[in-house]
Amino acid sequence: MNLKIFSLFLILFSAGNLKAQTAKSIIEKNLENSGGIQKWRSLNSIILKGDAVWGLDQSFPMTVYHKRPSQKKVVFLIDGKEILNEGYDGKNGWTYNEISGKNTIKKDYQPDSFESDILDYDKKGFEAVYKGKSTSEGQECNLVELTKNVNKITYCFSTKDASLLWEENKEEKMYYYDYKIFDGLRFATRMVGHPKEGGEYVIKFYQIQINPTIDDKVFRF
Repeated sequence: MNLKIFSLFLILFSAGNLKAQTAKSIIEKNLENSGGIQKWRSLNSIILKGDAVWGLDQSFPMTVYHKRPSQKKVVFLIDGKEILNEGYDGKNGWTYNEISGKNTIKKDYQPDSFESDILDYDKKGFEAVYKGKSTSEGQECNLVELTKNVNKITYCFSTKDASLLWEENKEEKMYYYDYKIFDGLRFATRMVGHPKEGGEYVIKFYQIQINPTIDDKVFRF
């Protein structure tokens, strides 16, 4: 390797390392400002209650139950009856079948991670890279990209307090608003989703319970 090539290698390596370090510091600031890394790691279960809104005239009360490592249940209250939107019992994904009137196994269901991918991202096999500054609805933000194999997620963190303004993956872009603190952890209480296939939906939470006891029976569908 001649001197010029070696120098170029050092420049490229240093630039890449700097972007990784910058991305790491931005993520760490977000976690610390929203409650602290250790407190996020100690979150093992959560119940969220609120409303799901589609269009101008569709709004339903909803409850989300989530428990480590990946058990999940999302139900809507429609005409006084709880309807399963999605669920995961630790082995199979489930949803409500309108034809049969029963909950049925959902094929090829991919369970959500209990926690955000940014928490301990490196231990999960993600690489974080700083992608520069941008603006979101008049707010300046830092863009950080997490990649793992073919999976890529882009995050927009406010330059003011490192709060997450939006995140985007191959399926949708989600905006976060109205942050509030529940038992020491800071959550967005209004989220606006824009699926890539089109449309928009809004989720509003008015109650969030941290580390509640959730019986495993809740996840039997």
